[in-house]
Amino acid sequence: MKKQFYFIGIFLLQSSALFAQIFNDGVKIFIDKDALLYVNSALNHKAGEILNNGQMLFEGNFQWENYSNNKVFDLASTGTVTFNAARFGFSGNATNFPHLIFKGKGVYYLKAKVAARLSLDLDDSEVQPVFSEALSLINPSPQSLARKNGFVNTSLGSDGSFLRRMSANQDYLFPVGVSNLMRFVTITPKDANDNAVAVSFVDKDPTSGGYSRLSKTKSVTEINDTYYHVLKRTIGNSGIDAAFHISSSEKFTSLVAWVKNMQWDRALAANTSNNVALAPGLTQALLHKNADLPLGSSAAFALAQVSNASPLEIYNAFSPDGDGKNDTWEVKNIDLFPDNDLKIFDRSGNLVYRANGYNSAKYWDGQNAQSGTYVYILRVKIDGTDQFFKGSITMVKN
Repeated sequence: MKKQFYFIGIFLLQSSALFAQIFNDGVKIFIDKDALLYVNSALNHKAGEILNNGQMLFEGNFQWENYSNNKVFDLASTGTVTFNAARFGFSGNATNFPHLIFKGKGVYYLKAKVAARLSLDLDDSEVQPVFSEALSLINPSPQSLARKNGFVNTSLGSDGSFLRRMSANQDYLFPVGVSNLMRFVTITPKDANDNAVAVSFVDKDPTSGGYSRLSKTKSVTEINDTYYHVLKRTIGNSGIDAAFHISSSEKFTSLVAWVKNMQWDRALAANTSNNVALAPGLTQALLHKNADLPLGSSAAFALAQVSNASPLEIYNAFSPDGDGKNDTWEVKNIDLFPDNDLKIFDRSGNLVYRANGYNSAKYWDGQNAQSGTYVYILRVKIDGTDQFFKGSITMVKN
C-alpha cells in the first residue's frame, strides 16, 4: 500500500493553505508555524504522526477517526486544531490535541477520548462526550479554557464527563448542561498541588442513575427529579470547594449529597450571587465547602428542599486535657458561616471567652477557665438571617 505524505513547510506564507483529505498509515506530517492545513473531509489515522506548529482547520460534517495505537500528535506540537462544522464526530482511540478549538455553533460527538493538552476553546459549540473522561483539559491553568456560549453536554452517555487538571488555588469552570438547561460547576482547590476532577451533568431523575430519591435522611424533604451532578476525583487529595450555579427561579434551594451509607443527606452550602454572568439565568450559586471527594470516588449532588433543622452541630462537653481527643469546644460546620460571634459566660455571669468569626482554627480550649459548666450565646448569619443559639457547655479537666 502506498503511503501518503504531506509536508507543509516554511516556504508557505501566513495566508497560504493546502486543501486535503488525510489518510495516514505510517508517515509523519509536518505543519510549519506559518502554514495552514485545510481539510474538508474526514481524517483516518492508522499510523504515523503529526508535528503541528501551525494551523489545522477541519470543515464539513465528517469524522475524526483514530485507529492508531500510538499518539497522533507529536508532543512538541504547539499549533491549533480547529473544527468548524454543523456536526462532527470523533471515533476510535484517544487523541491528544495541542490547542483544540470547537468553532461556531456546531455539535461535536465524542465517541472516543479527546484531550486538549495546551488549551480548549468551546466558542459557541456543544460538545457531547458519551463516556467518562471523554473530554479532558490537561493544562492546569484556570485560563486554559475559553468559551463564548459553548458548553459540554454530558447527558447522552451513561457516565459522560468533562475532566480538568488543576494546580492552583483558583476557580476552575466546568460549563456543563443541555441546550435548554445550563447548570455549570466551579471547582476551587484549597492549594496549588496537582488535582483532577471530572464533572458530569445528568438531566434525568437521580433515581434512574441509581441514586434513589426515596432513600434520604429525615432532614431532606424533597429532591429535584429533573437533574443532578456527579463529581469524580482522579488525581490528588487537596481539599476542594464546589459551587453549583443555578437560576434565581430554581424551585429547590438547598444542596444534598449521596453519602456513604447510600442515602441523600444535606450538603451544607451557602447561597451566593454570581459576580460574572456565566450563562443566561445563572445568577446564583450554592457554594459547598470542603466537599468529601476521595481519590477515585464519585459523589452525586442534587438540589433539594430540606427541613428547617439547624445546619450546625453544637457539642455540649469537651475535655481539654492534652490527649488530642475532644480538647476543644467544637461547633461542627461553623466554618461555612463566618459571619458569627460567640460569648461564653461562667455560672456567675462573667464573660470568660469571646470571639468574632468563631471557626475550627480557633476553637476554645478552655485554658483560661476551670472545670465546670458554662453558658454560651452564639449568633450566626444563616441564609441572610441572624440566628441565635444558647446552651450549656460542660468542661472537664483531669
